[in-house]
Amino acid sequence: MVFSLFSGRYFPDPGKPLMNVSGIWASVSIVMVLMLTPLTKLKPLRFISRYRRFVGLTACLYAFLHLFIYLVLFAGLSWSWISSDLVEKPYIYAGVLALLILLVLAVTSTKKMMKRLGRNWKPVHRFVYFAALAVIAHLWWQVKSDITIAMWFSVFLVPLLVLRLDQFSFLKKPSFKSKKSLR
Repeated sequence: MVFSLFSGRYFPDPGKPLMNVSGIWASVSIVMVLMLTPLTKLKPLRFISRYRRFVGLTACLYAFLHLFIYLVLFAGLSWSWISSDLVEKPYIYAGVLALLILLVLAVTSTKKMMKRLGRNWKPVHRFVYFAALAVIAHLWWQVKSDITIAMWFSVFLVPLLVLRLDQFSFLKKPSFKSKKSLR
């Protein structure tokens, strides 16, 4: 992206194409991070679990870059432009929600934060599923005519989210076990 920008590929208006590229890469990274866990269930692919943090941080980086490109190259740091966009384009809220979740996950992904959070670390990092839902909402909400990008990311993200439904305790049915089965 940087090379293309400085080589003049995206001129005269680099904002929109760079925003699209950074948003697509952020979404691809979220798909990849959600795909890593099911893939590590396969014995020959267990080694890829060590790349989960890197891929998650990459998603955060591209999402932050996406916002930065919007603010600087697309809106030109014009607060009147940005405030009118917040009214006219509410899908921005879904994108910012996804970015905020990814930032929290990035901050809490260090070993020091893992130790500090203890058993709360996993529930915090399950918010990646809400970030993925926010990405899907962001993509579909901004569609004007071409649904291709939103459809493809939905095709990959929705099944990955459905696979994880069992991880949410509020969705589980309470089990009524007898006293004998508790022993």
